Amino acid sequence: MVEPLEDTFTRAERARDELVQVLGQLSAEREALRAATTEAHEAVQGLRTAIKDAKEEMRQVSKAEARKHLARQMRAAADILARDT
Repeated sequence: MVEPLEDTFTRAERARDELVQVLGQLSAEREALRAATTEAHEAVQGLRTAIKDAKEEMRQVSKAEARKHLARQMRAAADILARDT
């Protein structure tokens, strides 16, 4: 049995409309993925900066603690020398 041309045309239009809708969804999903990727990249950069800052802060704290320790040792040595003299 042969399908009338009008029915074929109607079916083709429906298929085209569905394809346009699917392409629209894919385009929206692609844009959402790009936005998510950009956000993730910014988050990673922020984490790297935070890690760098934390390392520097730890280094500064370590220096301060080392200075305090050295000062305590020098005071203790000065006390020992003061008692011996």
